[in-house]
Amino acid sequence: MASKISLKLLVDTKTKTVLFAEAGKEFVDFVFSLLTLPIGAVAKLVSAGTMHGSVGRLYQSVERIGAIYLQPGTDKSDLLQPKMLNPDARELLLLQAGGDGEPALARFRLYTCAGYCATATMEAKATCLQCKQAMSTEVAFVLPSAAAPAPAGSSSSSSDESGGYVKGVVTYMVTDGLEVTPMSAISSITMINKFAGKDVELAEKFVAVGTGEGLALLKAALRSDTVLRKKCQLDDGKSRSLDDILLLQFC
Repeated sequence: MASKISLKLLVDTKTKTVLFAEAGKEFVDFVFSLLTLPIGAVAKLVSAGTMHGSVGRLYQSVERIGAIYLQPGTDKSDLLQPKMLNPDARELLLLQAGGDGEPALARFRLYTCAGYCATATMEAKATCLQCKQAMSTEVAFVLPSAAAPAPAGSSSSSSDESGGYVKGVVTYMVTDGLEVTPMSAISSITMINKFAGKDVELAEKFVAVGTGEGLALLKAALRSDTVLRKKCQLDDGKSRSLDDILLLQFC
């Protein structure tokens, strides 16, 4: 997947409203993949101290609690940075890089013994229940999306074969509140009539979504029902330019 995903926004410049985004498979796969994140990983990504509600305080409580209160062998990183089943999947790549260049999401690993018995573990030092050898041989975890390519002559496109959640031959409509539907002429007209009214000034705005923008979208999705625009910029009553209202322009 490219390091940046292109997105086209349809904006009413009079009301400073983002009507919807025209998105392809890559962006929809990304926003759908946000539902797979463990809550501890979300708190780490968005900075627990800035989270609304109690989850941020819970995260900080785990950070502060002393080792003397924890069960022997307990690793706080299991809670503070829970491992993803498959964080190398293409749909989550936008959230892979941390601010210091380190991976933001820890990778889930599976191990077996040298004899490849029918056992697996997440702990490389565990002992195989069958042969009693150390289970230190890493094995690959293969998701269904990584299945063998379709035979020659198949009608599936190369985009569809590359994993993710949705088909790549479709354009999708993504609203400011992250409602995702297949796009059509009728759905576009309906959306324009619903939000823009009669007196509209429509403009197309192309934006690029990368790691910073992906993280900003995750933060916005947890705090607001306006994910593609800056709600705080609209609530202060001040006049703003089109660029000022787009969340993706300043991430």
